[in-house]
Amino acid sequence: MSDPSAVVNAGAGWQRRWSDYVLSPTTANSIELWQAANEVGGGTVLVCGIGFDPRTMHTAELVSRHLEKVEVLALGLPGSGETSAISALAAGNHERLEELFGESLHVIPPVQVEDRSAAGVVLTRQLVRDHNLLAAGHVLIDLSALPSALSFPLVHMLLAQAREGVTPSFEGQLQVVVSENPRTDARIVPTGLDEPDTLAGFSRLPDDNQTRIWVPVLGEGRSEPLRAIREFLQPNEVCPVLPFPAQDPRRADNLLLEHRALLFDEVSFEPGNVLHAAESNPFDLYRQLGQLAHRYRRALEPLGGAAIVVSQHASKLLSLGVLLAAHEFELAVAHVRPTGYELVEGPASEPDGDAKGDPQLFTTWLTGLPYEQ
Repeated sequence: MSDPSAVVNAGAGWQRRWSDYVLSPTTANSIELWQAANEVGGGTVLVCGIGFDPRTMHTAELVSRHLEKVEVLALGLPGSGETSAISALAAGNHERLEELFGESLHVIPPVQVEDRSAAGVVLTRQLVRDHNLLAAGHVLIDLSALPSALSFPLVHMLLAQAREGVTPSFEGQLQVVVSENPRTDARIVPTGLDEPDTLAGFSRLPDDNQTRIWVPVLGEGRSEPLRAIREFLQPNEVCPVLPFPAQDPRRADNLLLEHRALLFDEVSFEPGNVLHAAESNPFDLYRQLGQLAHRYRRALEPLGGAAIVVSQHASKLLSLGVLLAAHEFELAVAHVRPTGYELVEGPASEPDGDAKGDPQLFTTWLTGLPYEQ
């Protein structure tokens, strides 16, 4: 933590758990944060996914080179073998993890549950029971190849057990890393959809007639999931989130054009309801979702209150902002699980990542040393 720029103040206002937070937007500083937490915790448990995502191995490769005493919990992902190309990519990543970590690698098969929205909760309980996750000194969760249905309940549980006075407690250092590239997210296209639902472990939709506020975080190529969730929720009001500022200055405008039929023709959409969240800072989205929830609940309290439902259709980094807000501000998380994926080729003129072809690495430090009084 030698780089003071890694510690950012979220600004004044009503008290939040992460009013002050630690966010590293570079690979070099991310490694420094991992090493600091690894030293404090006496070792690291890396939780990652085994999938086809091009960013699957980015964090694992760096962890194997820069950290000591590492145990790896690699989560098998359902729906990762629909096509030979997808299956081959996932198998190659599996083999590489075995080469890097050997006997320290533990592969956890996909959980089998009737209620697929509860898969993440069941998996989280399994990791606590079988791998004593709450006793780990440093947990590093790599969101890069993990679907929200699995990663959200896992991080949610660790954050909840890290609160003072909660038993059983998690007293370790919790860090979340994202190997980020919005173009790669746009290349991963769902090929089918399951029935929409809300994620187990978070707030559920009320049975009464509370006003429903839907906050979709917009991304490219997600028209079908957006429409499915809209039909499921039947919201009274919609507040879409656009990434701005963004690496592509026109990205927010392009997303509005792509989803104009849904936003302007199919839902009761007020242009003044648009939220803009920084593409590269999940804590900006976290703060804005908290303020939105506070504002609507206070305004609609005489009418029975408001149910705030957020859905994530954009980058992995922004999904972290959704997760933190849902955890702290008791938001429901609407989700529709793809039944398969397709990895499409990007334009040759727009290579993924930086000049060397690598995606950008972001690390957040969520519990532990930086927040001790």
